[in-house]
Amino acid sequence: MKKNMNNELKIVSLFSGIGGFEEGIINSKLNGKVIFASEIDKYASKSYELNFGKKFLYGDVKQIKEESVPDHDFLCAGFPCQSFSIAGKQNGFKDTRGTLFFDVVRILKSKKPKYILLENVKNLISHDRGKTIRVILNVLQDLGYVVDFTVINSNEAGLPQNRERTYIIGILNGKVYKYTTDNRNKQVNTLKQELNKKKETKSFNFFDKVTLTDKKMCLLNILETNVEKKYYYSSEIIDDYLKNIHINYDKNIENKIIKILDLPREVHNDLERQRRVYSIYGISPTILARSDTTKILLEEKGNYSIRKLTPKETFLAQGFDENFIDNLINGGISDTQLYKQSGNAVSPPVITAIVDCMMSLM
Repeated sequence: MKKNMNNELKIVSLFSGIGGFEEGIINSKLNGKVIFASEIDKYASKSYELNFGKKFLYGDVKQIKEESVPDHDFLCAGFPCQSFSIAGKQNGFKDTRGTLFFDVVRILKSKKPKYILLENVKNLISHDRGKTIRVILNVLQDLGYVVDFTVINSNEAGLPQNRERTYIIGILNGKVYKYTTDNRNKQVNTLKQELNKKKETKSFNFFDKVTLTDKKMCLLNILETNVEKKYYYSSEIIDDYLKNIHINYDKNIENKIIKILDLPREVHNDLERQRRVYSIYGISPTILARSDTTKILLEEKGNYSIRKLTPKETFLAQGFDENFIDNLINGGISDTQLYKQSGNAVSPPVITAIVDCMMSLM
């Protein structure tokens, strides 16, 4: 059923973080307004307030009674991913963070919004040999939603970062269609074809219609100038190492991760992942929620240096605009929190593309 788009959609955002969903929705063509948001982390909440205010921002979703959530048309949630993440212990629903999905369900059951959009890590698809995603899909279908799901790489949105995330969309009492081929992810496609064999599967096809962009950026496009010394890895041993090795630094721009070198442990005593140094003419690995973020190699007149991405650069790699980022920096958010928040955030341009496509369903 087509919805009158002159009417403003009421939106609820759960596990809002710093407002990546909100930023993506604002940049979309959707006529909607967030009327309720929930975030437990006090530092993320402060960042949220710096860009969106605190009028509709509430705390821990577990402490929020479903009847106190206002009626709404659209619910979005990036429910905590640590319990499903490869970077975590992958405990899934055994972890209390994993069970927070059922707080989303509690609100859906009570309020029955027409549209839902959920985001989580790529590993949600394979977690517990596919049992976890099946539970999530079955629960949503039992509530009356037809669902589609896929894995989207933020790089598809033109961002200079490899970041694969699972997205799930649902429409209440929507028409059921068998899943078609998912060309984005083999695991997703295999699961969809298995679900097609079950008569009770309430599926439809959405993500094959989501178009992102043909434009591509590399890390060079987001680098700041006049970067402070604190972001550089500079010591006598590192400087001597860079002077005495041959580096084949190809400056051809490519839409892929380009590792230039691994710092030897005796030069930089850290885990293997933290010793990898990347080209600015490629893209970054996934931006993680930690200060020891992507290291890049810079060259000027034959002299090499290594630094990590600045907090602002990690946000740019996620697709946040400069005004959003500057509000956080000027608002006094520490570097430690900025790195954590950018790594935990959803990529707004991906949300924008999904929401713009959703409008064809309204």
